[in-house]
Amino acid sequence: MSLARLAGHRIWMPGIVPGTEWAAYYDDLVAEFGITIEATGPNFGSDALLDTVADTPALATFMGGHTRLVWPAGHGLRRIPVTDPTPVYPHSLLWHRDNPHPALPTLRAHLAATAAAPDTARTWAPHWALRR
Repeated sequence: MSLARLAGHRIWMPGIVPGTEWAAYYDDLVAEFGITIEATGPNFGSDALLDTVADTPALATFMGGHTRLVWPAGHGLRRIPVTDPTPVYPHSLLWHRDNPHPALPTLRAHLAATAAAPDTARTWAPHWALRR
């Protein structure tokens, strides 16, 4: 399903705190594609999230395709891949400058060598998350 086809659907992402990177990401997603993100309520984890989505037919949520969870039997839920473009959340590798762990340079080099340039025709990320 394309992001544009989600316009008019309520997407529940509980626990988004205004002023955070998460909030900025979803604000930009809303502005770009006209979808509705509902951030009400605290995040009690994926079990509570799936229970609520199952009990509310007009509600959906985003969850990564590789998210490990116990799929609730009897909920009638289904995963539908979001493509054209696929939303990509920007992640960063953080470490404390005083961390002397000898594997950090190797890990950083590996990530830099395997990081592909984003295919902006097939993925979407906010402009502030893309490498320049």
